[in-house]
Amino acid sequence: MIPIFALLALAGLMQAARSFAPGVTLAGGTELAFGFLLLTAYFTGKLFSKIGLPKLTGYIVAGIVAGPAVLDLVSKDMTGQLKLVGGVATSILALQAGAELNLKSMRPLLGTVARITLLSVFGTMFVLTGTLVLLRPLVPFLGALPLEHAFAVAICVGIALSAQSPAVVMALIAETRSEGNLTRVILALVVVADLAIIVSYGVASSIATSIISGNIDIFDAVSGIGWEVFGSIGVGIFFGFALGVFLVYINQGVGLFSVMICFVIAEIGHAVHLDPLIIALTAGLWLENVSRADARNLVHQFEAASLPVYLVFFALAGAKLDLVALYHLALPVAIIVITRGSSFFVTSRVATRSPDVDPIVRKMAWLGLLPQAGLALALAEIVRRTFPTFGDAAFALVVGVVATNELIAPVILRVALLRSGEAGRRPDDGTVVSH
Repeated sequence: MIPIFALLALAGLMQAARSFAPGVTLAGGTELAFGFLLLTAYFTGKLFSKIGLPKLTGYIVAGIVAGPAVLDLVSKDMTGQLKLVGGVATSILALQAGAELNLKSMRPLLGTVARITLLSVFGTMFVLTGTLVLLRPLVPFLGALPLEHAFAVAICVGIALSAQSPAVVMALIAETRSEGNLTRVILALVVVADLAIIVSYGVASSIATSIISGNIDIFDAVSGIGWEVFGSIGVGIFFGFALGVFLVYINQGVGLFSVMICFVIAEIGHAVHLDPLIIALTAGLWLENVSRADARNLVHQFEAASLPVYLVFFALAGAKLDLVALYHLALPVAIIVITRGSSFFVTSRVATRSPDVDPIVRKMAWLGLLPQAGLALALAEIVRRTFPTFGDAAFALVVGVVATNELIAPVILRVALLRSGEAGRRPDDGTVVSH
């Protein structure tokens, strides 16, 4: 009952604050919105957890209810003032994902992971792109575009819809204390898949922007993509080196220092046309695989420091959701969710036909691809900014698919881990075993 009373009290205080000060200053409005979303997301997540639903779903629901679509306690102007949170959260997600990917320990699994990535992840990108093009009559923002423009945008949205959630997978592995071939394959797969999706989105977004603007210059497009991808990798190595030195020689306030690095990545990346996702992911990979520093120490200390950013980021995703647009997209959302799951199932079974693949992996690995959360939402936010004329509608479509998968997929994956026989094999030390 305490979370319910807390939510009611927060709503009343927020309403009072906005009533007494309707002309809140820019800085005051930003601080007020951040604090309110932080607390409401936290308590709503507690409520959802008590009824067996993912906390992240609660964070998104908190934003929907508090945002302009329902109670309007957090106005559209306030959500716009918090746009930096999205970039920082994106960097945090990518840094953590990279720091969990130990290439040496993955070596025995690389063949299986590579086949599933090529067939399932890239295959599903193409399947979802084709599905979106076929659904143009049901998706207004695509239907209003010329076919070639719609196809370019569909590629970007299809890649975003293909994204997985290492955070959800790692949380479920920790919760069930799973260890075994299936657990290792799923963990490696979702991180490698997200790396593939990040790079693919950078390429597709640059091409789509060139096509829609009508300024198609092959040299400029290739050089722009090269700078965005390889320049981001170079900057990411620099930040990974800096984090490694900090962990080895200072190792104090690691969580806050890492969050500060993510702020810098988010601000500098967009300013010089680099991708914060690739920068942060490369930094995490360097830290785990090249640096002498203990990347797990970073991940462990990172969680508490980054939690406020996560809460506000997911709440903002809900607050920015246009429920009217989502209502009109209900049928396409359902079709995409089913198509996405079916594609992962079929392509994964084809990719694991080799007799040397563990039967449990062949049967259940595809379930690790279903959960969605931060990366898909981060890419949806990038789509919104890249294509302002129809970005809100595209964002609503992606969030509708992500919200559906966030509600269903973690439950399915948890059952799979329990039935695989791998649950409970890992000591309850609060870390995820990846080797």
